[in-house]
Amino acid sequence: MLCLRRFVLVAAFMVGNSPFGAAQAVADEPQIIPLTAIDAYAPTALWTLVFIDYFIPEVDRRLAETGHYKIRWNKAFGGTIAKTRGVLDALQYDLADIGIVTTPYHPDKVPFYNLPYVTPLVSADIGLVARTMSELVDRYPVLAEQWSDYKQVYLTTAGSIDTYQVLTNYEVKSLADFRGRKIAGVGLNLRYLTGVDASPVNSGISDWYNNLATGLVDGIIGWVEGSIAYRLYEVAPYMVDVRLGAVSSKVINVNAKTWDRLPQEVRTVLRATAADYRDELAREADRRAARSRIEYQEHGGTIIPLTPEQRLAWANGLPNIAAEWAEDMEARGLPGRAILHDYMEVMRENKQNVVRHWDREQ
Repeated sequence: MLCLRRFVLVAAFMVGNSPFGAAQAVADEPQIIPLTAIDAYAPTALWTLVFIDYFIPEVDRRLAETGHYKIRWNKAFGGTIAKTRGVLDALQYDLADIGIVTTPYHPDKVPFYNLPYVTPLVSADIGLVARTMSELVDRYPVLAEQWSDYKQVYLTTAGSIDTYQVLTNYEVKSLADFRGRKIAGVGLNLRYLTGVDASPVNSGISDWYNNLATGLVDGIIGWVEGSIAYRLYEVAPYMVDVRLGAVSSKVINVNAKTWDRLPQEVRTVLRATAADYRDELAREADRRAARSRIEYQEHGGTIIPLTPEQRLAWANGLPNIAAEWAEDMEARGLPGRAILHDYMEVMRENKQNVVRHWDREQ
């Protein structure tokens, strides 16, 4: 009789509670859920490192509190499954379960995430920028719904760059010293150079060192932590402290089929931990930026501050790229002008040193 009761209990659990296959044979053993986590970047990249060292262990810890579920992680980072620009497609086509999507690679598919890029000289607080972007997705559900077109469920927006600066292989004494100089960057960053009449050169970070060393470019739009990680101080010993601003360039997404199979408890833990990962990544970015500024100078680098007047002149020399972004969003049926206004309002409410109020111009 006792054996029969145990058989019935186990069979009932398998039918009603096991979306990932056979349930555990003993009630107090956790159900094992396999998840493949991906990013094109290796663990040396800060956002990937924090995902491995913080997000994964924290999910495990929180699930262990109840003991109902345990994740069996397959950590496929550094291009194992998805190469650069390929994480979105890998999640869309069921090659992975959860991943870090680099949004600047997909401006046409998910244009909302360009917002920090089109509002330069507004905020260097990466934590505030990332939280605000996440809050805007909550405020405008259509932004999260866009990911369903690519068979993904959105968890959070994150970022690891505290602010963009300009690193050069020559000394800059005034904004006029940028005129005609070849400055490398990627994507929307190149638009910033119109404010100082520099010549933009589309070039990725893996090429910056050689391009600077050979004189192919005179400078790059980068960030201080990257200057240490890629030893750019050797070929760009001058950092112009423009403080162009922080950007959120990462999104944590889950494959939609995977999400549908996950138990509610696991979904809840993934969402909550993703938000905490966002904040932990921002804190670590700030810590590293502060250390990197010191290291940059210890390696012989010189930091050249810009005056408030110079930063204002730079900002005023730019076209209103934020208004252009808002109009493009509106053309797509998205509330671009309202989103831009809300974003800028948050920055003003948090006393950011806003050089140009992009949403207030006619």
